[in-house]
Amino acid sequence: MASSIDHGAAPSSGASLRSLGLELRDFLLQVRTSIDEEIRAYPTPIPRCDAQFNFVYEQRAQLSRWLSDLDAALERKDAPVPLASAMGDFCRARSIGESVEEQALRDRIAAALSAESSRRVQPPAALAGPDVH
Repeated sequence: MASSIDHGAAPSSGASLRSLGLELRDFLLQVRTSIDEEIRAYPTPIPRCDAQFNFVYEQRAQLSRWLSDLDAALERKDAPVPLASAMGDFCRARSIGESVEEQALRDRIAAALSAESSRRVQPPAALAGPDVH
């Protein structure tokens, strides 16, 4: 079944920001599942000084924090600020991997947050007052 979502366009409303938040949640769950499988398959015994295992373990912890913040923000359907904050935290963080999917998602989130921010900053034309030249 083909998707009818245009991933190239930036969302234009809070509802679209929420939709993008749900997409981010799905992506993070998918990555966390993959990391969980990697941890389960890791050869034992695992020494405390195993840098690779510690890195993967910390990645899983970070994913869990992002998911917790994102879930809390998505539960507040009337408050776009916590959702924008949770999504911004993901965008500002170091990349999880090098996937094209992750980079495209980060780009769409950044565009949506930028558009949302500019909508909040610009006063309506009626309230802006007359142009003074």
